[in-house]
Amino acid sequence: MDDASTPQRPARGLKLLAAILGSVWFFPVSCTTGSFVGNQIVAAADARDVSKGDKVHRLFRVVAEPGEKGASFRVLHWDEIQPYLAQGGARPAPAPLSFRMSAASGSMHESGSKFEYRVLEDSGREQLIELVEAYDDGDNTIWSRYRATGNSIAPVSSRMFYFGYMFSAMFYAFIGALVLHVIGRLLRRRLAAKPGQ
Repeated sequence: MDDASTPQRPARGLKLLAAILGSVWFFPVSCTTGSFVGNQIVAAADARDVSKGDKVHRLFRVVAEPGEKGASFRVLHWDEIQPYLAQGGARPAPAPLSFRMSAASGSMHESGSKFEYRVLEDSGREQLIELVEAYDDGDNTIWSRYRATGNSIAPVSSRMFYFGYMFSAMFYAFIGALVLHVIGRLLRRRLAAKPGQ
């Protein structure tokens, strides 16, 4: 009896697969899932690593002390820190800032974004710091990682999770979902044409 039922199992599994792939609801569900997964893939592909010769994202930011307006630290865009960096042993022109952080972590809210930093490594002279900026509207999250001493910054890496990446992934998700749906429909027709299955 077991021998008689064994050949039926692959056919039942194939029927179930065909029913799922060829169903009306599969296409929108798989397209949505594909867009989400594709968004993650595009974000991972757009990650920048300085050691591989990449240039960090233009939204790269760093933290420094002292803060402003009562805050324990301040956030500076990469372009803003250049005047504060000591070059050739000379003192920076503006009031000096320290890029080494006294606290292991901190957070603040400013200009429609939440900023959170963590000191990942601290050798005493140099720190490895990661700063995360999350937009209030959820459209963008930027990770900036760098090595900092008191008066120097060396970018390490940056990555982003941007809502707009979904539009890049949507086309491929649509094509993938369409192909799977068509395969399911063809499989259903083929199985329906075979008697006894």
